Amino acid sequence: MRDIFGLISGISMDIFPKYRNKELKATKEAVEELGQLNCDLWDAVEILDKGYNCARSRRKENVVENCLRKGDDVYKAVVADCGDYLLLIHFGKFSYKRR
Repeated sequence: MRDIFGLISGISMDIFPKYRNKELKATKEAVEELGQLNCDLWDAVEILDKGYNCARSRRKENVVENCLRKGDDVYKAVVADCGDYLLLIHFGKFSYKRR
């Protein structure tokens, strides 16, 4: 059985954004966190691309934690490399306060 999208030639059905040539997928909890902040996976890719490493403690070798400051808020994306794809395991926002 063929799907309807396979019948349409020339249209790419990549529904997941890519980061470092791998698709970015998300856990159920990460999707809920994205929804609460009115963000999506493309926002997570932007943080991974333009952000800085903000890991406060040592992470496993295959886990990347990046942050990006926007105004007084800092957005954080935590991604695990699962081989064929990347998995967003946490997405959050906290406020930046100067001390």
